[in-house]
Amino acid sequence: MIHFSIFGIPVAVQPFFWVTMALLGGAIHANTPEALLKLALFILAGFISIMVHELGHALTIKHYKLPTSITLQAFGGYATYPAGRLSRPQNFLVTAGGPAAQLVLALIAHVLLHRLPYNEGIFSFLGSLRWVSVAWAVLNLLPVLPMDGGQLVNAVLGPARIRITLWITIITAVVVGLLALKIGLFILAILLGMFAFQAGQALRETRWR
Repeated sequence: MIHFSIFGIPVAVQPFFWVTMALLGGAIHANTPEALLKLALFILAGFISIMVHELGHALTIKHYKLPTSITLQAFGGYATYPAGRLSRPQNFLVTAGGPAAQLVLALIAHVLLHRLPYNEGIFSFLGSLRWVSVAWAVLNLLPVLPMDGGQLVNAVLGPARIRITLWITIITAVVVGLLALKIGLFILAILLGMFAFQAGQALRETRWR
């Protein structure tokens, strides 16, 4: 595991983060020097993009004078903070900070792609950076717990309406999961299926409280 700090925030990168990024970048079919270089640039772009996403969360948490740390793991990462210390509006802003930072990064990459003189390596990196940033931000904004979109819905509706949030999670996860299955995105379909199952379990638990 890799450990470092950025802006005073401890960061841990688990080994499976790199495995996930390599698989998403097409490691199975990377059998030429050119393909391996593109894979390496994709992994670097993915690391930077997801790191920026989690920094968006963590720096907003620091704004509220709370301790935080970042962990990058398989299929993403998370920023920690003490439970019960933020109001619902503050929770909303902390959650929104991740996708917002990533979309700004995508815009910067897009502008550079249209302003810099052509270089194959640089353009491959910037193209991957733009793609990962947009795709990851949009995916995270799906109204599905525990992703950012689900957390935003939860912050808006509040704990008293958790059953509504859970139903939104189940319906969205099932519909998008089936679409993902149809176009061959099997890992995404499995992930959304797992989130739908977890929401169903939570829904049953709230029924008996």
